[in-house]
Amino acid sequence: MVLASNLWQQAQSVLGLAAVGTTPSRNLTELFGSHLSPDAVILPPTYKRFHAEIQQRWTDFNAPSFNVGAIKPATPSDIQAIVKIAAANDIPFFVTGGGHGITNYSSFDGLSIELGKFNTIKINDAQDRITIGGAVKIHQLIQPLADIGRELPLGSCACVGVVGATLGGGIGGLHGRHGPLIDQLEQVEVVTAAGDLITASEKENQDLFWALRGAGSNFGIVTSATYRLPEISNGGYYINADFVYPAERNSSFWKVMAEFDRTLPSRLAITAVAFYDRVNHRPVIAVNAVYYGRMDDALPHLKPFDSLNPVMRNISSVPADGIMDAAFFNFFGNDNGACTPNQHINIFTVALKKFDASTFEAFFSKMNDFWKEYPDYQGRLLMQRYSTEGPMRTPDEATAYPNREIKTFMNIEGFYSDPSIDDAVNKFSIEGRRHFIESSGCDKFAAYSNYARGDEGPIAWYGERKLAKLAALKRKWDPNQLFSANNPVPLHWPGEQGDL
Repeated sequence: MVLASNLWQQAQSVLGLAAVGTTPSRNLTELFGSHLSPDAVILPPTYKRFHAEIQQRWTDFNAPSFNVGAIKPATPSDIQAIVKIAAANDIPFFVTGGGHGITNYSSFDGLSIELGKFNTIKINDAQDRITIGGAVKIHQLIQPLADIGRELPLGSCACVGVVGATLGGGIGGLHGRHGPLIDQLEQVEVVTAAGDLITASEKENQDLFWALRGAGSNFGIVTSATYRLPEISNGGYYINADFVYPAERNSSFWKVMAEFDRTLPSRLAITAVAFYDRVNHRPVIAVNAVYYGRMDDALPHLKPFDSLNPVMRNISSVPADGIMDAAFFNFFGNDNGACTPNQHINIFTVALKKFDASTFEAFFSKMNDFWKEYPDYQGRLLMQRYSTEGPMRTPDEATAYPNREIKTFMNIEGFYSDPSIDDAVNKFSIEGRRHFIESSGCDKFAAYSNYARGDEGPIAWYGERKLAKLAALKRKWDPNQLFSANNPVPLHWPGEQGDL
């Protein structure tokens, strides 16, 4: 999801972030109507089907409010007009693509710019480039790419917006093979804070293109994006492996996972989830491992999981367009529960250079106690393990993305329906996160910005080494902080050397 707002955060003078209050309702038709194309749609907040007509969010936790209403632009010029008029009238705006953002938007109240009409997909004649609209979701690309024998390092959640994921980096199963999505991004068409529609690439507006690849939601609204398309791995067939372990094997399991710090090949992606099986009243650990190559080459790398004597096991060859549906024995329902809208999901994340088995074992024990104490808590411990070979092919300084050396992306995911336990979940998760930070192998707290909840801070989101340049670019491209709702880049950073 691409996000934007005008003067959103609480005042933090050292970071240059300004405060904004609730915006009163405005007559949207009077203000915007004559400036928009015929196919644009204006939805006042009083419209009885307002919430049904806008993009439903994955989680209602710390969700934004849209008391000004919503607009569905139909053309890039519509977006240009909306940005200019909203800025001139001090109307905060928030741009929604896939509706899958996680960070804390509870202080936001303003206008929603719904990108749903920007859903085009165009593959070039050579079938090695694809251009998509800013609201295209992952599931829309699976079949078209498989049909032409190409692939992208897309995430494993089908309903996530592709462009929105890209702007924060874009991790997925093919991360070890091809790096994050930004490494395949060739150019974008973007509406800037000035309301200009421009191209950003390695040849045009290179500084903006640098910032968009890792901190993109802070710098504009991407209307379309063009990606290079690598040839599909192994002729379009991937090896899918699933394993399930009872709690008593958790200690051995964490040690196997830690060993992959040294041995994880570029073609293997591992996703593990610890959760409580409410049907059988027991904690379990489930693993989905995908090998983007031949079965004979995959089996030696999967042997450590087999050696733990799983209580459930399946290894099979799956076509690329079926890999998402094959994972986890359908434990979590369609799309692994990630595409059901308006769930109450409270997430804490840490990016790890080191997988510390003792930290995971200790937290798993505490999580088991928490599951028992709070029956409504369906929380999961999610681990995504990818090789750094693909990301490290691109020099760190080439993009704003800070996480090329990260080996494990870990979330404490609080799924529950009773908001009265928010405080208990927060206390438990914050303490757990602190221990993972301490054993992460990183000099400072690091978090994948697309998984961030908003309290981690700029160093965690973007890396201290990137912030001076990002702050200068923020002053150049968005000095009034129109695009600062999502993990805001500060206007100033200690130690920076002037403007760019």
